[in-house]
Amino acid sequence: MNSLSRRFFQRLPVHAVDTDDDLHLLSEEERRVIRSRHRVAVTLSASIAIVGAMSYYLPAYAAPTLFPTYPITIPLYGPYALPWAHLLWGVLVMVIELQCLVLINVWAVHEIAVATGMMCAADKHERMEALLRIAFREKAKGLLRYGIDPLLGINRWLLFLYTLLLRLKGFLGKKVLQYVVARLLGRLAIREVLDFIGMPLYMLINGYATHVIIREAKVHIIGQQLIDHISERLPPAEEVERWPDGHALIYDTLQLVAVSKRDYHFNHYYLAKKVLEGYDIAITPADLPRDYTARLRAAPEAIQRLCTLLLILGFILDGHVTARERRRLRELRRAGLAGVEIAEVESWCAALLSGDGLDPLLDAHLRFEGA
Repeated sequence: MNSLSRRFFQRLPVHAVDTDDDLHLLSEEERRVIRSRHRVAVTLSASIAIVGAMSYYLPAYAAPTLFPTYPITIPLYGPYALPWAHLLWGVLVMVIELQCLVLINVWAVHEIAVATGMMCAADKHERMEALLRIAFREKAKGLLRYGIDPLLGINRWLLFLYTLLLRLKGFLGKKVLQYVVARLLGRLAIREVLDFIGMPLYMLINGYATHVIIREAKVHIIGQQLIDHISERLPPAEEVERWPDGHALIYDTLQLVAVSKRDYHFNHYYLAKKVLEGYDIAITPADLPRDYTARLRAAPEAIQRLCTLLLILGFILDGHVTARERRRLRELRRAGLAGVEIAEVESWCAALLSGDGLDPLLDAHLRFEGA
């Protein structure tokens, strides 16, 4: 996180928003402000792609003498005029464009934090680092402190190839578009057309990237406030300690969530932190046990409800329910442990994103003896 982003964040004004006391819920005014900031941020990000493309290509067309080349010979190819000046100019334009996109994301995250009531002028400095991590999409590697590894059992080479393809998607997409246009137009496919053909794709990528950041900011902020709300309603430690395998089951449940997600999401880290520290559960990193379902079936009903709740929360706290998680839920239903429909879980995920709250889910799973 560079100093420019920090100074920019600090100088952003905190406008008053009509928020309510239920921080894990969103009022209509809060939703309206978030939608407005969302549209502005996505529009600005898409516009940056246009400005970047024009800044890169138009100066070379208008003043070609300012962009000299250097003749070189490439083995198996032959003579080539290396456009070194244009390449350096492109790097400069790219750096400026990326910095502008970062500042747009910082602004969007700042505004959402204010709109949801998570941040006010008094605690802005205290909240800054956590919010900047959202804007920079930093992973919450804090899960590893608790011995929980989302990448447990995964092939690291496949993970590397998948990440590499994601990084190259914009470049490869542009090359495919250039090839298609050249094939369709033939000699009419002049250089200017081929140069600018990738601009709509980059607009889409920029806009979508900012959309993802804003969506992630909503999930992060609402999820954190929801976890704080849930931690106050969890069964007392005595209820969990009555079952000798209770601590191990809770720990394995959190590991199952992480393995299902394959991601270091902040909400999963925050949930694990609250639960493990709240119940003073020992950190016992190990492979996910194959007898998890049998052990959960043998546990008291209160432990079953708590572990089922942690699974459902873990599956929705990043704003997505994947095919792997649907399969897990079907397995638990067949074992008679999770009496919820997949459609219900997806509806709770949508409720989390919209800020409607999850009180029906919590009321159903946070009943315990003595309540």
